[in-house]
Amino acid sequence: MIKKYFPVLNHVNLPGVITTLGLMMGAVTAYFLLHGELRWAILCLFFCGVFDLADGLVASRLGKVTDFGRQLDSLVDFFTCCIMPVIIVYRFFFDNLFIIIAMGFYAMCGLWRLAYYNIQPPPTDPAAKRYFTGLPVPGAMMGVTMVFWMVLRFELPEWILAVTFLGIGFLMISFVKLRKYGLWQQILWLVGVAFVAYVIMSGS
Repeated sequence: MIKKYFPVLNHVNLPGVITTLGLMMGAVTAYFLLHGELRWAILCLFFCGVFDLADGLVASRLGKVTDFGRQLDSLVDFFTCCIMPVIIVYRFFFDNLFIIIAMGFYAMCGLWRLAYYNIQPPPTDPAAKRYFTGLPVPGAMMGVTMVFWMVLRFELPEWILAVTFLGIGFLMISFVKLRKYGLWQQILWLVGVAFVAYVIMSGS
């Protein structure tokens, strides 16, 4: 009965709820950043990546892959994986023009990647379903965030961060084929878990 008055609810399922929780975690990330809690902001941002992984797995396992879910996932990914890392880095490197330009390029590439993904028809070739074309935006977010923390923590040259944003931006829109849930993804998540543990132990 309630769906008669709120028709969007006809499209909301469990994967969509998980995706929405990722958006809420992105809002919590912004909250901690505004209150100067960088460590907690970064930890929450990484949990956004966990929600993104979970919604895709659940949708695939339950056979709940929908156009609504695809659009919702892309909108949340753009906020959490493209915009939030830029906002976090800007908070500390707002006076570095090279980094500002590189971050703009990164956000643009993330937007283009998500829009391009949404207009692609579902692959009919089983082999094509097993690969990503270009680096997915959650992986991009993890990469730039880890490099940002290391540059800030160890006072590394700032150009390293700018080059990272540029390089990962190119990877997102590239022709590179990456196997879904392949070795590269397993390594990335292991590094991500180690990074989260390091952030927790090191303090802000």
